[in-house]
Amino acid sequence: MDEVNVAVIAPVLGRDLSFVSDVDPRVRVFDASFAAPGHRAGPGDPAAPDSGLPADVLARAEVLLVGYPVPENLAALSPRLVWAHHTQAGVSNLAGSDLWGSEVTLTSSRGVVAATAIAEYALAAAAHFARGLHEATRQKAAGQFTRAGYQMRTLRGATMGVIGLGGIGREVARLSRAAGMRVIGTRRSVAAPLPGADEADLVLPASQILQVAAESDFLVVCSQLTAETRGFINARVFAAMKSDAVLINVARGEEVDEDALVEAVTTGRIRGAVLDVYAGELAGQPPRPELTGLPQILLTPHISASGDTDMAGPLRRLFAENLRRYLDGQPLLNVVDRARGY
Repeated sequence: MDEVNVAVIAPVLGRDLSFVSDVDPRVRVFDASFAAPGHRAGPGDPAAPDSGLPADVLARAEVLLVGYPVPENLAALSPRLVWAHHTQAGVSNLAGSDLWGSEVTLTSSRGVVAATAIAEYALAAAAHFARGLHEATRQKAAGQFTRAGYQMRTLRGATMGVIGLGGIGREVARLSRAAGMRVIGTRRSVAAPLPGADEADLVLPASQILQVAAESDFLVVCSQLTAETRGFINARVFAAMKSDAVLINVARGEEVDEDALVEAVTTGRIRGAVLDVYAGELAGQPPRPELTGLPQILLTPHISASGDTDMAGPLRRLFAENLRRYLDGQPLLNVVDRARGY
């Protein structure tokens, strides 16, 4: 293989791109991160019309490392592009770009993006309700201070349901079991009940989501956003859940039917919800008022991955490993299956 040009549009990884260039002497790396939103090309930097993207860099790029948000027209501006890697675990961002409809091989960072930090958030969300912090917060806002209203329980012995036992889902399962919880979850690739797999006590096919919902005290959404999962946490799921169960979403807001969620919490169908995402968030829309106004719902601004002091490290290592594989003609890790949506 001759010289390989790699373009990087991923400010989250910093300016030191030696993790790319050090892979092999054949690699030529170009920093195009200034073209990402919030970064402007400097004087003399050639850019594609109306895009701010460095046209000369993309025109010769064979490999692309791209973060979030994904700029438009990358495929059109990169006629030599063979492979593009996304720094995010989810690829719904790519699905809205012209890369999705191209012949370019796509890979993602699923399983390495702050999985432990996100799993800790999910466990903290469960403890928020289980250990009375939800009621304490409500009482403080109401100017009250009483033992009345607390619905206390321990996490030990409770059931954590995990929808989507991928990299993040497995870490949620691992930490939950360490806390003494029973874990039941779903995985799309499983065809029959599978005990003791993927860090869970029981793994069920994705089609058995209602059984997981019925058995769970806390139901965590960790699945990828696809055509199948859009709005699939719906009224049927809420109807199957226990009345004191809590929904936790660390995936994408569009996977939850928010009309059904609001009805479920206001009617007491479920106890409450902790959401790190909401529908329309990635498009820049504000959350619907009920998500910030209802005391049964705790909404945070997509911060569950924050606090990991080495979040960029695993991303760099994954891309470097995949680049070695690409140069050696070996199969890439985390190849996106466009038909499945992840």
